[in-house]
This record gives sequence, structure tokens and C-alpha cells, in this order.
Amino acid sequence: DTVASALYRHGVRTFTRSMKYHRRRGLYCGTGDCPNCLISVDGVPAVRSCTEPVIEGMQVEREDGWPSAEFDLVSVTDKLHAFMPVGFYYKTFVKPRFAWETAEKVIRHATGIGRLPQDGAVATIDARHAHPDVLVVGAGIAGLAAALEATAAGDSVLLAEEATIGAQVAPGPTLDRIRALEADARATDAITILEGHAAAGLYEGPMVPLVADDAIVQVHPGRIIVATGAAEAHGVFDGNDVPGVWLGRGAARLAGVHRVAPGERAVVVVTGDEGFEHLRTLRESGVRVIAVVPASLADRVPAGVQALVDAHVVRAEGTKTVTSIVVRDGGGERRIACDALVLSLGLAPRDGLLRMAMPHEPVVGAGDVVAPGCTPQEAEELGREAARGEAAEPRDEPVPEPTGHGVVCLCEDVGVQDLEQAWDEGYRSSEILKRYTTVTMGPCQGAMCGRHLAGFCAARAPVADVGRAGVRTTARPPARPPTLEALAATVHEVIPKHTALHRSHLEAGATMGWSGSWQRPFTYGNWRAEYRAVRERVSLMDVGTLGKFLVCGPDAERLIDHIAPCRVDDLEPGRSRYLLALGEAGYVADDGMVCRLEDGFYLTSTSGGAARMDGWLRDWADRLDVRPHIVDQTAQLGVILVAGPHARDVLADVLEEGDLSRGAFPYLGHREVTIAGVACRAIRVGFVGELAYELHHPRRQGPALWQALTQAGVPFDLAPHGLDALELLRLEKGHIYLGQDTLPDDTPAKLGMSWAVAMDKP
Repeated sequence: DTVASALYRHGVRTFTRSMKYHRRRGLYCGTGDCPNCLISVDGVPAVRSCTEPVIEGMQVEREDGWPSAEFDLVSVTDKLHAFMPVGFYYKTFVKPRFAWETAEKVIRHATGIGRLPQDGAVATIDARHAHPDVLVVGAGIAGLAAALEATAAGDSVLLAEEATIGAQVAPGPTLDRIRALEADARATDAITILEGHAAAGLYEGPMVPLVADDAIVQVHPGRIIVATGAAEAHGVFDGNDVPGVWLGRGAARLAGVHRVAPGERAVVVVTGDEGFEHLRTLRESGVRVIAVVPASLADRVPAGVQALVDAHVVRAEGTKTVTSIVVRDGGGERRIACDALVLSLGLAPRDGLLRMAMPHEPVVGAGDVVAPGCTPQEAEELGREAARGEAAEPRDEPVPEPTGHGVVCLCEDVGVQDLEQAWDEGYRSSEILKRYTTVTMGPCQGAMCGRHLAGFCAARAPVADVGRAGVRTTARPPARPPTLEALAATVHEVIPKHTALHRSHLEAGATMGWSGSWQRPFTYGNWRAEYRAVRERVSLMDVGTLGKFLVCGPDAERLIDHIAPCRVDDLEPGRSRYLLALGEAGYVADDGMVCRLEDGFYLTSTSGGAARMDGWLRDWADRLDVRPHIVDQTAQLGVILVAGPHARDVLADVLEEGDLSRGAFPYLGHREVTIAGVACRAIRVGFVGELAYELHHPRRQGPALWQALTQAGVPFDLAPHGLDALELLRLEKGHIYLGQDTLPDDTPAKLGMSWAVAMDKP
């Protein structure tokens, strides 16, 4: 069982409530392509119950609806369409503005599909990379055939299927062929099969992230074959969202796989071969099919079943479930009593991934995704052709204009009348209708409604504008909505970087943590004591993670003067200034120090900004057509900060060459000194608000220098400090952390740092 089939077997018919009007929604597609069955499982919202397997002891809730999904008082909004028009959020409570704060809370409480869990254990989601020759997305007939054909040519293949192979196919010849191809694929060593892995998108590279419950696999293939198949077309008519209205695959799967009848008396709408397979499955499961609506295939309707030739469904009637439908043919309208309406209206390709690909990328489609409605034999041949690099031209039949008062977008509760009103208000292309009405922006990402939106616009636009107004909206990731938890898995896929002092920190009892991709000490046991050491005595800190750059040569001054917002033309050798790195819009991208040397400049940047600073310098050198020597010394140099009232006293004890006196070494000065046998560039600066010196030194000599300074600091009760103490120290000084205290569009003026910009520079 799936969660959906188990609940349906036990009498549940209302699975969710619609987002805006709180209309009842029941099982519909059965393949995870619509939003009608989203429930909460073990506290996790938005789980597709039609594809979620039952596990003993799981906790299942229908979260939307008040006081419950079954008896929802908020459904009164279904009677208030006139007061909740399209664009309701943009039009309501604009005036008086103070009313919005209250209205927003009410709206947020009434909408949504569940609450995010606030507690519980954090899952461990593994992130890894894969580099196959060929990635095949979708393990139907076309995908399996493509995988086998690719391995015959010597390629390694990764075959990804979001469910289990064949799980969404009702019994019959198609499933039999899938099982035969599956057996061959599992017996082929060159094919790696990943079931339960959904392709979330297709990114430049190409790269496809496959998302599973406990893993995310970033696949970097040589080429990609998209065999994601097709979803059944969504029918638009009055009452099309009443529980008891089914798509054919959903009804056939419930009956044929789970042995649960979708209803006792059914009317089936058939437009092709697959629809007749569904009809057969339903009848074999005991469903009484009382009428079939075939377009012109009356000769294939079984004996004893009424054939309504050239008829079409006008509306479905009922509240908790379908009680009857109304059809119209040449003789007018007629009502038929039934408790299930099964729609096999043809196929709409699941081509989101295919449409995300750039024209130059090695991505081809196979099977229903390029030829919706093809036979199993045709799908197999298309799969083999795709594996050989023969791209089939997609066949996407235009969708008729949706009419009546049916629901076009099940996710966002957008009906035909909403689209008509928005069109009359001037929103006259599919792209801006999408933004105004939110159609196609829900969990199904347009799988049900995308083509109806394009058809609606194409039918109304002037002839000259049909191609522009009725275009399919842009396909963007995610193709299947992943959890934020899965997306965050890649954040932890970091190659840890250590300074030369890493072992010294561990020996001192440091608690290490992540600072970007660096592992750094957060505390040595008591951050309050470390803070006091800096303020009252003396302390050491490892700041070797800073970016460090040498810029020299004949064009060095021209480059630095051009890109630095501070003045550098009057900066004397041995002096330094605070440097803001600004983007072209004047936004703060990084900060550090610029030190004037006799023959160039020495620059520093933030710990996480070294690569950004390197790119910034080289980019501007190319733009200005200058050729300075730019050397990134981040990896070869370490930095130890000596800070506190007794910093000079500690350094004096191990100073072998140089003068650290106040007169000889002023604030913002820098000097070459030798300390404990280590040649250092000392910069009298630090963002802790106390006397401080940064000692820039050869990385390999860092442990010896740290040990010498620690020993020299014993008479002054020296203690090292970590990032926890630094957080308070720099806040008290007012020193910003880029990215933590700033936004991407912050200018120096917004940050109160206009003093760092020389506005009188040319």
C-alpha cells in the first residue's frame, strides 16, 4: 500500500483542502503529479501520499482545514469569490496600510499545506558526486532501453528513477515489458540503478542533482537522456476538482495494483489506447462502468457499456464526492448518476528537465517526453535512438482553450474565471499571467496547468501575438520540489582547510568549528576568560585564514588606485589603510587592509573572501589592460594576532630585529621584523579595540612562532582566544563582518562607512 491507497481503503475521500477557497480535494493523478494528496507524515508536511509507502507506526495527518480537513469552517470562502478576486493579495488592505499586519496573520493561518517541524532530530543527508558517461532520468520502457543501448556502446550509465521501477504503471503489457527490460538492466554491470532518486533540475555543466530521502547525488554526466514520460492531461470543466474525479492512471493503479475500487459506478472518458487499458483494469477490479465517452472509438467499447459518442463532460456534481455528471452531445445535456469520473484525455509530457537544458548541452529526450502517447514499441525504439545520440523532435500538441468555470491550477486555486478577469485587466501573456495569478507556481510546477495557461492565452491573443502571448512559461528548477533539508546537504560537502596551527589549537583544548571552509577554534574552554585576556592582559589568535596578496610591478599603483575607494597615491611605504572592495554598483563585496611597500602593495581580505579578492584584482587588471604581478599568498603565509595592553611587552621579549616602540611603529604602520627567529611583516592593526599586531610569517614556521609567543606571555598570564570571544570584541569596536552584518546591496554609506571612501578621487 501507499499511504493514499490505505486511507482510501478505509473510507477517506477528502485528502486536502484547496489553498484559497478550501474546496475539498481527493485523490486524482496517483503518480505524484498533482497537489491533491499532500499530507503530513511524522511531522513532515507536503508528502505526496499517492507515492509514499506505508510504514508500520507512521503518524499521518491532514493539516489543512479548521478545525479539521473533513469539517472545515474556512470553506465558507468558497462562497466569497466576489470578495477574493484574482490578485486578491495585491489589491486588499493596501489602504489602510495598518490593516495588512492583521490581515497577513489571518491569511497565513488559513493557507498553506502544513507546519514545518520545529524540533526533532536533524537528519543526516549524504552528498556525493557521480561522473557517468550517460545519465538516464526515468526508468520506463524508453529509459531502460536507452540505458541498455548505451552500455552496448561501452558507456557507463547511471539510471535514476524517482519511485521504484514500474511502481506507477498498472498491470498490463506495458508493465510486463518494463519488467523484462528491468531484469536485463539489473544484470548489466555498467548500469548503476538509483531508485527513489528524483531529478530536481538540470543545471549548466550539465549537472543534475538527484534527491532521495537520505542523500543528494550531484551527477556530472557526459550526456543526458531524459525519459521522464508524460502525465495524463488535466481536464477543465465545472466541478473538475470534486473528490471522485480521477485521472485514468490514478484510478487504474488504485484498482489494479492496490485492489481498491475507486468507485462503484464509474463513467470513463477515453481518447486512446491507454484509456481502454484503464477501462479494462477497472472492470476487472469490479467497478461497474456504466458509460464510456469515446471521441470516435465506439467500436472498442465493451458490450453492455453505454457509449456516448461525440459527447463531452460539462460538469461534475457533488460536494463530499461525485454524485453525478452532466454530459453534452448533439441531443443536448444529460445527467448520469455515478460516484467516479475517470478521465483518460491524453498525455502531457513531463518535459520540465528537457526545457531547462541549454541548446548547446548534450541533452536529448526519449519516449513519451518527446512523443506523448507513443506505443511501447515506439518508446523502446526512441530510447535506443537517444542512446545513439539521435535526438527526436518533441511533439507537443496544442491544448484547447479552457472554458467554463473549472479549476485550471489545482495548486494555487486558479479557475478559468480568474484567468479571464486577469486578461481583462491587461495581463495578456502567459508569463505575466503566471506572475499575477500564481498559476503554475505551486507544488506541481505547471504539470497540470501549464499547457492550459498557454492555450488560454493563444486563443485570446491577436494573430500577430499568439506565439509570444501563448508561449509555455520558462522551466526552472526544481522540477520536483525537494526539502530544504535535502538542499542543505551540499552545504556540508566542504573540503576542510586547516591553518598550520591546527594541531597547536587541539593540544590547547580548543573547540573547533566551521568558519566557511576553514576549521577554526571557537573557544579554548571559557570564552569569557579569553575576552578578559584581550581586554586586560594579552592574548593570541590564529588569523592565518585571512586572504593575503602581493601586488607589485610597474602597473601596481595604477591598478590599486583605480579599484580602491580610499586614496593610495599619498600612502607612504610603511603605512596602511582600511580597504573596502566594492562592486561596480558600489556595493560592499569585501574588506581588508592595503599596505604600501617600497615596490608595490600588500593586501589582505576576509577569511572567506580570498578567492573573491583574487578574482577582483585580476578582473580589473584585464579591464584596465595593465600587467602588475598579482601573487595570492593566502596558502603560503600564516598570521598570528597578538592583542592586549601587554602585547608590546610580550613581543619585546622575543624581538630580534626591528623597533616596536610607539614612535617608531605607529597605528596602521607595518614593518619587517624578526621575532623568535621568524621573519615577519608586522601590521599594527586588529579589530579587537586593543593594542594589536598582526604577524604575517611563512606558514611552516607558524607553530614555532606560536610556541615562542606563548612562552613569552607566561609572565603576563597570556591566553589564546577564539571566534566566540572575538564576536564580542569586534562588536564592541564596531567592526563589521561581511555577509553576517551586511546585505549584498549594502553601500558604504548604508553601513555608516563613508569615511572609508575618498569622494574627492577622480
